[in-house]
Amino acid sequence: MPVSGQELLEESITNCQQIADGLGTVNDTWEISIVEILEKFDEISDTFFFKTMPSVPAARAVVRESESALALRQSEDWDSFGTAIETLISSSQNLIEKAGMKGVTLT
Repeated sequence: MPVSGQELLEESITNCQQIADGLGTVNDTWEISIVEILEKFDEISDTFFFKTMPSVPAARAVVRESESALALRQSEDWDSFGTAIETLISSSQNLIEKAGMKGVTLT
C-alpha cells in the first residue's frame, strides 16, 4: 500500500515527540535539537511538497532515522544515540530543505 509523504512526516513527528519526551534529563542539547526539528516539521506539514512523490524518499529516510534513534533512546544506549541523533538531524534538514522546493518549477 503506497504511503504518502505526509503520512511519513506524521510518523516522524510521533517518533520525535517520543524521543524528546524527558530527553533533557540526559542531554539538554539533544532535546533542544529534537524540539527544533518538531517545530520545523510543524511548519512544513501539509504543504504541497508532501502531496508529491518526490517527498516520499526523503520522508522515508527521516522515519527510518527517527525509528533508529527512538529504539536507542528506549534502550538507553546513549553512546550510539549521539551518532543516531546526528544522522536524524541531517536527514531532517534534508527533508526540510526539499520541502522548501527551491529551484522547482511547476508546469
